[in-house]
Amino acid sequence: MAPEYRTPNKSERPYGWRARIGLIVPSPNTVTETEFWRMAPEGVSVHTTRLLYRADKVDDPLTDMEQFLPQALEELNSLEVDVVAYACTASALKTPHEETQVHVAKGLDRPAVTTMGSVLKAFQALGVTKIAVGSPYPDDVNEAERKYFESQGLTVTADQGVILFEAQKRLQYMNLVTEEDVENLVDRIDSPEAEAIFLSCGDMATLGIVDKLEKRHGKPVVTSVQATFWGTLRATGIDDRIDGCGRLLAEH
Repeated sequence: MAPEYRTPNKSERPYGWRARIGLIVPSPNTVTETEFWRMAPEGVSVHTTRLLYRADKVDDPLTDMEQFLPQALEELNSLEVDVVAYACTASALKTPHEETQVHVAKGLDRPAVTTMGSVLKAFQALGVTKIAVGSPYPDDVNEAERKYFESQGLTVTADQGVILFEAQKRLQYMNLVTEEDVENLVDRIDSPEAEAIFLSCGDMATLGIVDKLEKRHGKPVVTSVQATFWGTLRATGIDDRIDGCGRLLAEH
C-alpha cells in the first residue's frame, strides 16, 4: 500500500512560518539583506538572490542587469516564497517601478513590491509631500531622481550625494559610505521646509541611525531599505509595529 503523504503546511516551517520574503538585489549590494534580517520579526525569513551588476563591462549596468531577472525569479520560485521585493532604487529611473512590479508578480504568481513603489507609499502613509533627499549618488542620478519625485507631485527641498570614491559615479561602493557620513549629509540637506528626509539607495547603511536622526531633526526619516521592508511586510498581511527603525515601521 502506497504511503499517504501530507501536503506541506506553511505553519510547519522551522523558519519563515509567518512569511518567507524573497529578495532581489543588484549583485554588489551588501546592505539590504543585512538590514532586512535586522528588521524581520520572529517567524519571518529572508531569502536573497542577485542580479549581476556589470559596471565595469557595460555602459548601462542598471538596464543590463534586468536580463538576469528570469533566473532570479526561477530561483525564488523553487523555495516557495510568499512575497518578493525587488530592491533597487535607481533602477526605477530606468524602468518604471510599476512595470517591474507587474513583471515580478506575474513571474512568480506572488505579491511583489519594489523599492520606489514602497517609498512613494511611505510618503503617503506619513502624510508628507516635501522631502529632503540624501544619497551616495552622483549629481546626474540625483537630478534624475529629483525630476522623478517632482513628476509624482512631491517637492524636493534639497538633494545631495556624498561621494567618497570615484567608482560611486558608476553606482559602485555605496556600501562603504558610513553612518557618520550619512549623519553629516542629513545635517546639510535638512531645512524647516522639509517635512521628511529620504535616504536613497539600498546599498547605503542607515538602519542604525534612523531613530537618532528622527529625534535630532524632529521629522520622519525614510530610507530605501526600511521602506522596502515595510512595503514587503505589509504585503504579506503582517501588521507588526517594529520599534527602532523609524516612525514608518513603528506607526504604520
